[in-house]
Amino acid sequence: MERARRSLDRNLKSWLFGAAASPLTVRLGSPSEALVAAYHSTVEAWVRAWQSSYLEIRWEERHWPSLGRQLLPVSVTLGGAEAIAATAGATERWRTVNMRLARLRALDDRPPWTDALPVSFRHWNSLTDADFDRLMAILNWLRQNPASGLLIRQLPIPGVDTKWLGTHRAAVTSLAVPLGIPEHLGLRERELLRAIAILDPTLRQGLPRLVAASDRELSALNLAPPRVLVVENLQTLEALADLPDTIAVFGWGGHALAVADFPWVRNAQNVLYWGDLDTDGFAILARFRGRRSCESLLMDLATLAGWRDLAVPHPAVEPVDAALLTAGELAALTLLRSEGLRLEQERIPMDVVANQIRDRPLPSCAPTTDA
Repeated sequence: MERARRSLDRNLKSWLFGAAASPLTVRLGSPSEALVAAYHSTVEAWVRAWQSSYLEIRWEERHWPSLGRQLLPVSVTLGGAEAIAATAGATERWRTVNMRLARLRALDDRPPWTDALPVSFRHWNSLTDADFDRLMAILNWLRQNPASGLLIRQLPIPGVDTKWLGTHRAAVTSLAVPLGIPEHLGLRERELLRAIAILDPTLRQGLPRLVAASDRELSALNLAPPRVLVVENLQTLEALADLPDTIAVFGWGGHALAVADFPWVRNAQNVLYWGDLDTDGFAILARFRGRRSCESLLMDLATLAGWRDLAVPHPAVEPVDAALLTAGELAALTLLRSEGLRLEQERIPMDVVANQIRDRPLPSCAPTTDA
């Protein structure tokens, strides 16, 4: 019945965790005299079915000229969650969710675990049976190995691979943490590799032009570039031509702050930051400048005016610390915000970028680095 299904959908969680299900009375729509006369055997079978029901039925007498006295069911009252689920055709659903709760409760009977079960209900209730079994398997394994130090691909749990854990990480974490397992699940994350481009051949010291390594390894390289160019996007880095005195670094969007702490970046005579002309780009520029003094490259009104036809709509929602921007940068940001635009750095021809850098003289001495 539709009303029973709606009631179950609305109250499943609260009933599961102990709330009493209010009785649900549903009218049956008793047939008329003409309908009973036309389909007498069908109505008789319908009445017999309700007579054998375990549910609470309300009956009413009908006195019809052609059929005489008839006792017909007019409404049914469903008492309790199990009866409502059965009437909704969801007996298996109700049984499954109760079985899952029992399996989870068997893991621990103390807070904060018991408090976490209703909070995490939407995660574990929405899983398929196979995925719930995998969830239980990984919770049991993590309880026994809370600090394994393994990579995700090394987990010796049948059915649990990198893609599965990535898809269901929220469900796993929501239940693992209340069991005392660290939020990172005791796993070792793969180090991300950042790319740099040594644009001046004389600075390469036997290294390739493009190098990708962890921040720890890049920071330790024995490099001394007079100029460092930090770019927001990887494709920009790969498209850059050779330039004298310059090493370019992939800023990796919001991960650019780590670059500011590389010794050879702190000691460079000149640091340039070049990001997209949008609120995100200016927000990253401001944060980077808060860590290491730098000049921006092609992040001004003139650049926006020159390639405005290549800009695309973009909601300006990212907060920006305007106190860390120059007047020219702030003017460009104000226009981008007012018109809701973005100009991606890859849109600007690379020869324009190269000429801009070549035309900038290096300072006569290294600037004072920020703390």
